[in-house]
Amino acid sequence: MDRRYFLKSFGAACISLPYTQYGLADQHQTPFLLRAEPGETHLVGPDFPATHVWSFNGQVPGTPIRVSLGERINATLSNHLEDPTTVHWHGIRLPNDMDGVAGLTQAAVKPGEEFEYSFVPPDAGTFWYHSHVNAFEQVGRGLYGPLIIDEPDPPQVDRDLIWMIDDWRLLNDASISEDFGSGHDKSHAGRIGNVPTVNGRFRDVVQVRSGERIRLRLINASNARNFSLTFSDLAPSVIAIDGQAVTPYVATTPIIVGVAGRVDLIIDMTGEPGSRSTVVDSFYRDSFDLTAFVYEKAKPLRTEPADWPIALSPSQLPTPDLDGALTQDVIIQGGAMGGLNRAKLDGQWMDLRDIARQGLVWAINDTVAHKLDIPPLIDVTRGTSVRLIIENRTAFPHPMHLHGHHMLMISIDGKPLSTPRWVDSPLILPKQRVELAFVADNPGKWLFHCHALEHHAAGLGALVNVT
Repeated sequence: MDRRYFLKSFGAACISLPYTQYGLADQHQTPFLLRAEPGETHLVGPDFPATHVWSFNGQVPGTPIRVSLGERINATLSNHLEDPTTVHWHGIRLPNDMDGVAGLTQAAVKPGEEFEYSFVPPDAGTFWYHSHVNAFEQVGRGLYGPLIIDEPDPPQVDRDLIWMIDDWRLLNDASISEDFGSGHDKSHAGRIGNVPTVNGRFRDVVQVRSGERIRLRLINASNARNFSLTFSDLAPSVIAIDGQAVTPYVATTPIIVGVAGRVDLIIDMTGEPGSRSTVVDSFYRDSFDLTAFVYEKAKPLRTEPADWPIALSPSQLPTPDLDGALTQDVIIQGGAMGGLNRAKLDGQWMDLRDIARQGLVWAINDTVAHKLDIPPLIDVTRGTSVRLIIENRTAFPHPMHLHGHHMLMISIDGKPLSTPRWVDSPLILPKQRVELAFVADNPGKWLFHCHALEHHAAGLGALVNVT
């Protein structure tokens, strides 16, 4: 399962593969059918056997869902797996009973059954959908897809592309390693794979034309791998994070795309015809080429970058009242080298060794969440402003996802951000302290959890109750 095996075996052949043009069709399609089913796909190209996956509509990523802001999404989940499943609409502030969390907001959809999702997304932007039953396995097998809510006045570009970036843990015959939920993954960094992909293809390339302007939507669909991307000689401008507009800025440092996070970029393709711009990931110790833009030899589309405006309309999210906010400390504890000795499980203090025997190794505020009927971490009436002080006392990063809401990131390690930004899956690095706030305006019981999916399965979660 060594990543170098695939890099060595397959690196020279990557240019010969069909390039990925995972764009957005002009027409919108509704209602949508999401058929969860087993299938096969060539993740690592024709020189290896096809990989058995679980998919929506026979493809990985699943069928793109795209609607305009204000348009209703009607989607039928049809379960053709041998396991129950659901669909969670990641980052959407939707009604609680449409959120797709089995055992909390709905019953799991059994094999052979269907479930109708219907909601109107209140925010434009880049989102995604994925299974929320045994997610560490079902997402790891491919049950996810992109969800795009178009702005009324999007920036003008020549092409609008999606990159769903992922990594897979494959054996040397390109089959998926079946060690889902291993003790090591739960207690360490999560399920880090050995084969990174863009839109379900390893070492694929994207053909572009010199002078072209592209909107690139990055979506991190991996179980636990974070990405830190550099774009060679290009100068991408960041226009949105987690689906929410930011004041555009040119990225002068690597672009971090944490697990479950999204980043929207505007990129002017300034390379010469026939040249190549490599996209490199360097989040972990060993960097690698994720993909590349390969320029056609045709005459440049334009000789200077387009001067079209790129700023998105500001997000229409309720602003929290920081002076009157309820403050809640969130202490992330546990894992290997985490120093947690004891915690509460089912309301009882237990030694960590006894907790670990049940496959649980993480806690929030000394409480291990291994089921969904736990007392809420936050219990407030609708409209309450909540300030979260999240402190990561562990040795590993944690992307902390709050369902049904967005959070305003205010400061990191006590240093205020020059411009606070909206997030729904902020990546909290080891020993880091992050301050966020939100208005609890969406009624229901909402999941708040680490989106390194093995961490959540091993106890790193909580509930937010809004009445």
